[in-house]
Amino acid sequence: MPEIKVTPLGAGQDVGRSCILVSIGGKNIMLDCGMHMGYNDDRRFPDFSYITQNGRLTEFLDCVIISHFHLDHCGALPFMSEMVGYDGPIYMTHPTKAICPILLEDFRKITVDKKGETNFFTSAQELCILLETFWERMNLKAPIYFSTGLTEKANHYYKLFITWTNQKIRKTFVQRNMFEFKHIKAFDRSYADNPGPMVVFATPGMLHAGQSLQIFKKWAGNEKNMVIMPGYCVQGTIGHKILNGQRKLEMEGRSTLDVKLQVEYMSFSAHADAKGIMHLKLVSSEQALKELGLNEHQLRFTCRVQLQDPHSDSDTLHRIYTHLKSVLKGYTIQHLPDGTVMVESIVIKVSSCAEDANTKVLLLSWSYQVKMSSKRLLFLAP
Repeated sequence: MPEIKVTPLGAGQDVGRSCILVSIGGKNIMLDCGMHMGYNDDRRFPDFSYITQNGRLTEFLDCVIISHFHLDHCGALPFMSEMVGYDGPIYMTHPTKAICPILLEDFRKITVDKKGETNFFTSAQELCILLETFWERMNLKAPIYFSTGLTEKANHYYKLFITWTNQKIRKTFVQRNMFEFKHIKAFDRSYADNPGPMVVFATPGMLHAGQSLQIFKKWAGNEKNMVIMPGYCVQGTIGHKILNGQRKLEMEGRSTLDVKLQVEYMSFSAHADAKGIMHLKLVSSEQALKELGLNEHQLRFTCRVQLQDPHSDSDTLHRIYTHLKSVLKGYTIQHLPDGTVMVESIVIKVSSCAEDANTKVLLLSWSYQVKMSSKRLLFLAP
């Protein structure tokens, strides 16, 4: 097994500017390239001198970057590209697309437009469900709003894929979709000036930019208002300052903001804390499924290949079976009574084309775990 070397360029001993360089067998992968939200100087970015000052620059330019749509995970990418000259592949985990490629040019635009307005989706949806249920039970009339954007898109996908949620949520689907909120609506910036009580979910949670900071500035001067901080805030952010009791804040342009509203803390982060991490354990997938009471779902892929053959379907399949047996010596190959050929877990079926009996359609189906190259099978099929 090749040596694995892990080098933290940021977030090694604190929260923020996440950046981990992993080297495996001469290949480099950078996990995150984030900003520290509490600083406005060089401490805001990862330490790229490890790359530029140790003769590793040429080697690093072949790196692949995998990150996430939070500025504390990916906000330093434009800075890094200018300082190091990196223009290689970047893959972003995304709440609705799993992992998707992105260009640095696109990312610079996202960084400017989003202004930190990203979200921990698990926490947002859980909080929405808790408040929706409480409002329903207590028959409360005060409106609840959430910031539009990625949170709204995430809600849409939760509605579509409710069968992927836990058992308690799935049971409610008999009566209604839990994510069809009655009391929670999309927020418009103008609503912040409306009279009367309201609840607003706004991001980012550290109050360093974006929608949450704009609303906080409007509401900070009234002692009847309250801000609830749902998770950890890094040092230097407004969230960290007000949680530590600071009541006069220096804002942009050297203006000051008097904080009169109530400040509360509620631990509701999507991240595990120290206690949670210490209780983590590694188990096999079989044991995990058993403990969670879940059934395993197997993902299979299929493709169709056409070939010209005047013989019957059964004869064509037998010829394919005989050919595969002669060339794939190390594999288990079976000709089954149901009219299929199996190569390990790969299934091959043959049928005649409806328009032309001499045109055969080969249906190949294989599981996600199969190591054999489908290209090799396609080469052998004719």
